[in-house]
Amino acid sequence: MSKLKLCIFLLGFLFFSSALKAEEMPGVAELANSTEWLKLLHYRKSFGSYKGLMNSAEFYVSPEGRYNSESEIKAEIQAFNNNEKVKCAFPARFMWLKSKGLVKGDLSDCEEYQKFMDGVKPNGVTLLFTSAYMNNPASMFGHTLIRIDTARKGTQMLAHGSNFGANSGTDTGATFALKGLFGGYEGGYNISPYWDIINTYNNIENRDIWEYRLNLTPAEQEKFVNHLYEMKKARVRYFFLSKNCSYMILELLEAVRPELDLSSKYQYWAIPLDTLKTLKDVPGLIGEANYRPARYTKIQASLKSMNKEQYQAFLQAIKQQNYEMEELSEADKPEVLETAYQYYQYRYIARDMELKDYRKNSFAVLRKRSQMPVAEEKEIAGEDPSLSHDSLQMELNGGVYNKRSFEEFVIRPAYTSLTDDDYGLIKGAGIKVMESRWRYYNQTHKAVLQKFTILGIDSLVPADRVFNRYSYKTYFGVLREYNPQTEKEIYLGDVGFGIGKTYAIADWLWMYGMLGASGQFGDRIRDKFWLGVRPEVGIFNDFGRLKSTFKVQKTFADKKFGERLKYEAEIGFGITRNLSLKLKYMSSHNYKGHNEEEFSGGLTASF
Repeated sequence: MSKLKLCIFLLGFLFFSSALKAEEMPGVAELANSTEWLKLLHYRKSFGSYKGLMNSAEFYVSPEGRYNSESEIKAEIQAFNNNEKVKCAFPARFMWLKSKGLVKGDLSDCEEYQKFMDGVKPNGVTLLFTSAYMNNPASMFGHTLIRIDTARKGTQMLAHGSNFGANSGTDTGATFALKGLFGGYEGGYNISPYWDIINTYNNIENRDIWEYRLNLTPAEQEKFVNHLYEMKKARVRYFFLSKNCSYMILELLEAVRPELDLSSKYQYWAIPLDTLKTLKDVPGLIGEANYRPARYTKIQASLKSMNKEQYQAFLQAIKQQNYEMEELSEADKPEVLETAYQYYQYRYIARDMELKDYRKNSFAVLRKRSQMPVAEEKEIAGEDPSLSHDSLQMELNGGVYNKRSFEEFVIRPAYTSLTDDDYGLIKGAGIKVMESRWRYYNQTHKAVLQKFTILGIDSLVPADRVFNRYSYKTYFGVLREYNPQTEKEIYLGDVGFGIGKTYAIADWLWMYGMLGASGQFGDRIRDKFWLGVRPEVGIFNDFGRLKSTFKVQKTFADKKFGERLKYEAEIGFGITRNLSLKLKYMSSHNYKGHNEEEFSGGLTASF
């Protein structure tokens, strides 16, 4: 054999040896079913086999990739070894297969990926939790997202954040809530500058942000960023209560650290506060926390710290544009001016002030402030939401309804009421989702579903001379109701809404008034439904561990069946953050003289 033929033979042998088909490579089948591979591609057990959580074809290389993990790993090995550019879309998978000796090469020729890494300059990962946003039902549980910390010199404002959310287009309000509840959208990841995230959540929506540093090794940090990059091609059916922002963060962390088992307990229900606590329960995973208060929080904190003269000067500044403050000492003036500047920013971002007025007023304040010495910025102490009470609540009660004794079991998947411990939550906010009340009446030996609340929200926000904010409440569900026309108890759909104002007489005493509408519907009442107007006044007391509510409602209905005068009172005493004693009283007077009266008491436990 000539030397030329020998060289050609050897080159061909080496080429075909290096290009072995994936199915001929030893151990590939075992790796395809390994925990590392299954979690990296987010496979889940489904009827005895594995199925990918992602439903977008672009997330897989093999046409059968979503339903066949072995077919997918073989297709990726083949594509990566042939130096196809597809490797650039999946850097985490490429590096993992390379660590197993199944592919060769590197990612240096992946221009878009290299540009992304140069722009991000990753130097750590931080979990972000934003407080609830009561004006948007889709955000009333809070929100979690990720920040890729940067190695750039200076502030982390230069970092990038990643958010998983529904691709809802222009849908808002009830349409968004209903479609999000029943999987009407696809969800996906986006990556944006951190300053943009701060502007959205901190400034526009006025939500506090808590930053929790994740203690990942350098190798885990690199894998996390690589995997987040390839998740740009992922599309998941978005469910507001399950496959949401918080659940997907658990999936990300399991892909990076496969030995973690975080998501299995959240297959049907994932509340941001719960997933945050799950991560804190992992030894050593959560590091130091940093609190970033919203502008509204900062203004409120400043107003509370002002003395009477400062507060009056502040009101003159924002209402009369009087910045002289002659009655104040030089030491008291800077805080008033800085708070006035923050207030103008708040109003402008809220679209409550024209640009020309914003510029005129804010520049006037800044000119005055520039003539004074720099003051030390006051630190605002926040309440860590990861230390709040747990979201799943159960009650065991006993009581008397119209001289009939009963025992009651209540289960509330989410997640708080006005008389619960509100540490780390929003004071004056009550949120109930899918709450069911089951009763056993001793005299009749009958067990019944007394009430099922699909959604109930109480949002009490004090209005004052600075912030003219509204309070509201809404509920809809099913109620077991006495029908005076037939003298029997029936089940009716029950809906209501109210809006009004709350005033803080003191920190511990709030009073409110609302005007709303209510109604009930069902086949077993005359004309199938009734509608009414319902004014309501109430009191909310907060003495720390002891909280109480008292309210009076008067319903004027288009059908006499719906007219009633109702009194309700509730006292809650916190034994621990997750355990409280509740006492309740209700009295209702119907036009036909069917009066209801109920006393009950028991324990509420959070899990």
